[in-house]
Amino acid sequence: MGKANVVLQHAPDLVDPVISGATGLNEAYAVAQENKAKANSAEVQLARLRQEDPELAERVVEGALTLAGAWAERTERVEEDKRQRRVATRLLDEVVPALAQARGTRTFGRYDPEYASGTPITRETIAHAMTALAEMDQVWQERDLP
Repeated sequence: MGKANVVLQHAPDLVDPVISGATGLNEAYAVAQENKAKANSAEVQLARLRQEDPELAERVVEGALTLAGAWAERTERVEEDKRQRRVATRLLDEVVPALAQARGTRTFGRYDPEYASGTPITRETIAHAMTALAEMDQVWQERDLP
């Protein structure tokens, strides 16, 4: 009875062939167990997706995206996030130490817009840079970075 119940729940398309004798109960049970494992695996994957990316999980539940498609998109998002973090880190590694080295020197007093290689620095640019450094300091505090 236990095997028949598993077949009924996880391979209902095999119930009639088992009853008619076209398919053996053991064979149908093996298929039902595979279906059950796949379903459990899908449930586990969806639960994990809900934790990692609720928006993608919701699209799967709505039927707008397959579970495999959602995981592919999740992988792409993770890789893009890593790429963006690498780019941001390199930028900050170049800009912030150079700015820190200019502190206490006459560098700022010697700035001449005529020699600017790009867009000349304005007070607005300085204000934005100060805001960016304050934001950076806040993030470093939140993340408990040195």
